[in-house]
Amino acid sequence: MLREPITGPSAWDRAAMERDPSWILRLTPAQAAEVDAAVERVAARGLRGAEFGREDFPLPTLAPLLARALRDLETGRGVVLLRGLPVDPLDVERAGRIAWGLGVHLGRPLRQIPRVNLAGWRDNLIGHIADQGIDYNAPNAIGSGTSAEQMPHVDGSDLVALLCVRPAADGGGVSRVVSSMRIYNALLERHPDLLEVLYEGFYHDLRGDEAKGSGLRVTPHRIPVFSWFGGVLSCNFNVKTVEQGAAKRGVPLSPRERAALDAMLALALDPAFSIEMRFESGDFQLVNNYTVLHSRTAWRDPPEPERRRLLLRLWLKSFASRPLAPDFAGGYVTGAAHDVSRATLAAS
Repeated sequence: MLREPITGPSAWDRAAMERDPSWILRLTPAQAAEVDAAVERVAARGLRGAEFGREDFPLPTLAPLLARALRDLETGRGVVLLRGLPVDPLDVERAGRIAWGLGVHLGRPLRQIPRVNLAGWRDNLIGHIADQGIDYNAPNAIGSGTSAEQMPHVDGSDLVALLCVRPAADGGGVSRVVSSMRIYNALLERHPDLLEVLYEGFYHDLRGDEAKGSGLRVTPHRIPVFSWFGGVLSCNFNVKTVEQGAAKRGVPLSPRERAALDAMLALALDPAFSIEMRFESGDFQLVNNYTVLHSRTAWRDPPEPERRRLLLRLWLKSFASRPLAPDFAGGYVTGAAHDVSRATLAAS
């Protein structure tokens, strides 16, 4: 266990992010035109998103900015917002090429769950984040297929990238991010007795996405919330899958486990720690899942399909990846059909 506070830019709070907004990067007109040209290049060859590589999507002046963003994601604040991408809110194919083209400059995309692949992209490598009319509280429901509020959590990859095609028409769907490193420091100060529980970790619900023939309903082992490995602290947190995992196992959370989860969630929801961002069409949000938790507010879509909120998601194995303990890699999707832990370990 790490018993000293995390220092450096990854342990930020809201005031620090507002003081220094350099984590927000706005494309110049020339850079936007460069993306346009790259999109036209792959479109002319009939290539969709998930069907081309970095060399097919050249970005001579934007690539250095993406390299800087990758450094900031791993050794800086762990969150970057790229604004001004030339997205057409009515052209999802074009948006898929843009998201993929930028993503392959940052890492290796990983498979997601089939239920979010609404456009038939290869190997479920690009996901739609949109309201599919799913009841958030139904068994095996995934938050990314609903318009419900989501609590702070991480995804099962090094990085998560979200490209806004259309923001919510009602002003909802506001993104929130918070530093899990800053939360760790607060836990050290306020609840040091609960850290052992968080290091031991929890079983997580696989939500019906377990690997075929595995017989699993939950992760095969406990996934630590915090893992100190190779001189680096990493975080994995999702209250909903922990609670549903306990229900599927028929083993209620102990009072100390409940207290540890509640303490961490309260800090993650503290407005002094988190920041909000209202997405605009053409925004590309990048988050390091090991140092930042993300969440969102609820929204209500209008009846017109072309006005409904839509984000495209990539899960990325970062080109600047960190050391991860074997029982931590892949997080709460370990054991699922889309288990990224094998890909993470194989590429590290």
